[in-house]
Amino acid sequence: MKSFDATHKSRLKHHGRRIVVRERHQRPRVSDLGSKWKIFYWDYSSGKRQGRTKSWAKSLVPTKTEAQRLADQFMETKNERNNQPQLFPSGEETMAGLVAICREKMWPLLKNSTRISYDFYLDTHLLPKWGSMRLTKMRTIELQDFFNSFSPRLAPKTIRNMHACMRTVFSQGKAWGLVKENPTQGVRKQDIRRVIEALPEPTKSIVTLMIVGSLRIGEVAALRWGRIHPDRVEVVERFYEGEFDDTKTDAGRRSIPLDSFGIMRSVLDATWQRSKYRKPEDLVFANRRGGPVHRRNLLRRQLKPTVKKLGLPATVDFRSFRTMHSSLMSSVGVRPEVTRDNMGHANIDVTQNVYNKTWWEERVEAVSMAAASVWREFMLTPQVPAAM
Repeated sequence: MKSFDATHKSRLKHHGRRIVVRERHQRPRVSDLGSKWKIFYWDYSSGKRQGRTKSWAKSLVPTKTEAQRLADQFMETKNERNNQPQLFPSGEETMAGLVAICREKMWPLLKNSTRISYDFYLDTHLLPKWGSMRLTKMRTIELQDFFNSFSPRLAPKTIRNMHACMRTVFSQGKAWGLVKENPTQGVRKQDIRRVIEALPEPTKSIVTLMIVGSLRIGEVAALRWGRIHPDRVEVVERFYEGEFDDTKTDAGRRSIPLDSFGIMRSVLDATWQRSKYRKPEDLVFANRRGGPVHRRNLLRRQLKPTVKKLGLPATVDFRSFRTMHSSLMSSVGVRPEVTRDNMGHANIDVTQNVYNKTWWEERVEAVSMAAASVWREFMLTPQVPAAM
């Protein structure tokens, strides 16, 4: 029986924390499992000791000698990766840890002005919020909400520079193999049109309404034909977790203006033509039985496969497109009060009780500008529909 050593006990105490002791070289022997050849090996790439297997079908690799040769080639790469210096101590893969590594290895290569600017943004805004967050837990949608929260308190250029700082840190982390996805790279403005054109129905129409009209996915699922008017869409309910309910907030009960370019109208007209259910109380996006479509099914069957095919981040979901509406509004200079009204974030007294033509015109223009940011063939001087 072998004596106890580092090979048999991979996790030891070291200076008050647990570390991973890695085997420097592994050459597992191929096992015959009948229809395939298989090897077992240890993987340390995550900072933990995890057992892995790799197999080859006998129909492709008929002999054991050939299978062992492929296994040795496969393990050359694995051994090289396992023996690379481990930058992150186990259990310390946080935003602060990644920044510390960047400051040590990348900061000396930056210009002094850039380094000073990045340090300011990190110490003042980014690390206080995200420093203790594990890298695997950071999501694009949460980062987007974080950056949007600074408008209008900070200048757009300042927000862009702050985002560039975080994007640089994560891009370098991805290049080093420390993070699998860069959460600062969600759906970019130039990708929106590509996503919409690649999506099948009904997700294609749903995403278009979310981007242009700022509807929530539950609000779109609960939309009925009787709530569609010549110049607006009335949002009064949502479909969430299998049930119809009131809107998420009181301000969510609102009227959303149709854009002046007719994009939302064309989507609704095309959906009307496809639908078998056209009564005022029928759902705009109904399933085969006339019931509501389920967001999880659409996400799994249509949105996620399309996002993967286009090479976009796996974190993209329906909420990403509603958040993109806010980003589009900000990029074209729409006042925050108008954005909050269209998105259902403002005080209900402002959104529904204090209605006047000037305010309505500004909201129509804002929706139209968001549409024109994606469909660039339209001019930014639309004709404004009449107010109620």
